Amino acid sequence: MTYSLSAYKQLILNYFNNRPDCENEFHKQAATRLVELAKVRSGQQVLDIATGTGLAAIAEDALRSDRTQ
Repeated sequence: MTYSLSAYKQLILNYFNNRPDCENEFHKQAATRLVELAKVRSGQQVLDIATGTGLAAIAEDALRSDRTQ
């Protein structure tokens, strides 16, 4: 099946808008644990690639803020 670019974009938009809620408490806790397990040290940088919700980046930022206060 071949789609035009605009039809393909509409499929992606529909999929995104109809996806289940992935920002619930379980996923937030899992992202925080993932960052803890990574053991990021001072001076290191984190690149959050294609996680969709950005929860891992948000968790890293929160942990980094806790460490510097």
